[in-house]
Amino acid sequence: MRRFANFYIIIFLFDAGLSLVDEVLAVYGTSYPLFSNGRLLVAFAVIALSMVVYACLGIDRRLPKRVFVPMILYITWCSVAMWPLSGVIDRASLPLIASVGQVATGLLAIALLRGRVLLPPEIFLQSAFSLRNTLSFIAVNLLLTPFVLIYAGLALTSYYLEEQTAGFLRISPVGIYMGERSYHRDDKEIRLAGMIHIGKAEYYEDLAGSLSAEATIILTEGVTDRQQLLENNFNYSKLAGVIGLSSQDKMQIDGNLVDLDESSQVTRGAGGKPDIAWADIDLSRFDPQTVEFLNTIGLTLFSGKPLLEALAEYSAWANENMTPERVAGVMADIIDKRNKSVIASLSKTLQHYDTIIIPWGAMHMPGIEAAILDQGFKQGEKKERMSLDFRTLPYRELWQKWSAHADAVRAPASST
Repeated sequence: MRRFANFYIIIFLFDAGLSLVDEVLAVYGTSYPLFSNGRLLVAFAVIALSMVVYACLGIDRRLPKRVFVPMILYITWCSVAMWPLSGVIDRASLPLIASVGQVATGLLAIALLRGRVLLPPEIFLQSAFSLRNTLSFIAVNLLLTPFVLIYAGLALTSYYLEEQTAGFLRISPVGIYMGERSYHRDDKEIRLAGMIHIGKAEYYEDLAGSLSAEATIILTEGVTDRQQLLENNFNYSKLAGVIGLSSQDKMQIDGNLVDLDESSQVTRGAGGKPDIAWADIDLSRFDPQTVEFLNTIGLTLFSGKPLLEALAEYSAWANENMTPERVAGVMADIIDKRNKSVIASLSKTLQHYDTIIIPWGAMHMPGIEAAILDQGFKQGEKKERMSLDFRTLPYRELWQKWSAHADAVRAPASST
């Protein structure tokens, strides 16, 4: 056991050193693919060994937990992208910070061993197994497991959403934040405001207030349905009301409605109000399979049925119908086609306006931002708004509703 434990300390320190060197070289624009690939192999080995060593802590009482627990916790934290730190610092600098932190954790282990790199032989003179140590280890892990699962779920969800939205949506331990960024080229300014369909009423009020400015145009989203292809409307207000929140369709912006295809309608902030132009597409431009998908969501998740029952119905349909190819087609319709529309509208508005605001869903932002940067705009100011506060959600009421629904579902089954 001593050899294995010492090997873990050595490979942990080796990984820390490799990571730091690789990240420092990257800062100065130097990259060695073979070196970087070797570093990744060592990192994966450290992650795997960390799980084994952690299990050994519950079996072998001789292993000093004060030395190994910080190392294992740090590696575990890095493996979930160092959340929530990853949401408040520049993503590009995160690997360098992680490598510095790993070096510091390794030095802490050496300090706890009183300047030694390896575990001294005298630690292993006593017997390895202790029932009290094992039972205590199991009890602590059982107690912490729910919190670890919640943390891991939030961390992985946040990392995925940040990647998919280019950081315009961020989940923190206390709530969800939506980002807003400005871009500048000569005397032109474009503001991208990431949106979410359900959030705090104060979030929509604050956002609407910031959009009301003269000599400005707001390019709004919202798929129309002139041919009435949808069988059910997506009522976000009802869903929001269940959890005590508001919805995007409740946000009111006082402005002048204009048609970008009619240059005579351009008012440039008449009456001290911003101009508002629709920049989305009609549902008829979607593939029929996408329309079927949207109708299924309307018939299940937005049907007014209890949430658990609606989720079960949708999951059953999705498992049978949503192939990877179909998912790609749906995303191409919902994201890419609509992005092309707003980007085309943006090109038109740049001819008449100096400030253009695009308050669209956060999933649209990566594509829109890329198009803006391709046109020579440079990113400027960033800000965030809390759209949902986890601390204010009515958890007790939600639990009572879901429990009542579960009891109602079980009652008929038990009577048969």
